[in-house]
Amino acid sequence: MTDYFWDFDGTLYDTYRGMVKSFVIACTESGFKVESDQVYKSMRRTSLHQTFAIFLKNVDFKKKQRIVTRYETVEKSEQTNDRPFKGAAEVCKWVIEQNGRNFLVTHRNKSALNMLKRDQFTSLFTGCVTSENNFPRKPNPASLNFLCDQYQVDKDNSFMVGDRALDIEAAHKAGIKGILFDPDDIIFVETVPDKRIKSLLKIIV
Repeated sequence: MTDYFWDFDGTLYDTYRGMVKSFVIACTESGFKVESDQVYKSMRRTSLHQTFAIFLKNVDFKKKQRIVTRYETVEKSEQTNDRPFKGAAEVCKWVIEQNGRNFLVTHRNKSALNMLKRDQFTSLFTGCVTSENNFPRKPNPASLNFLCDQYQVDKDNSFMVGDRALDIEAAHKAGIKGILFDPDDIIFVETVPDKRIKSLLKIIV
């Protein structure tokens, strides 16, 4: 049995379009001009949390909080357009057909679970960790280790699928293999992934 742990944003779901748009709107409304392409690359190469820190490093705390709050409001409305990547459903179903299990490991809040429910993905997942579980952020492996312990996962036969270097680092720290999903080939990794793919369907072949 081979189990798969899935990141959500940019891996299972194509959410960056809405996230980048929301970031640009929130910054622009507060008088900060940011380029969509640079925001996207920062989100992919670091994280949303770090992208805020990078782009708003010279902004006072109260103004930064207003921008973050505005981002969250806009991004929530954009979620109606967020959909799974091509091949996501097929791969998750294939994992189950091979007697494996799928687990979700995301920094996103319960909105990830709401989107899974909306798109009839919930039944494809055995367990999940979201921000509400209050685990340290990846690359800390605590969330992965929690799921492995709770569901008696065989780490030697498990994979973490993610779109960023921190996903691969977290996987290796937890003792499982890492698959880097990098559709536009922009990620630089120090921790070499066990497999690098541009299409989720490449997991099957």
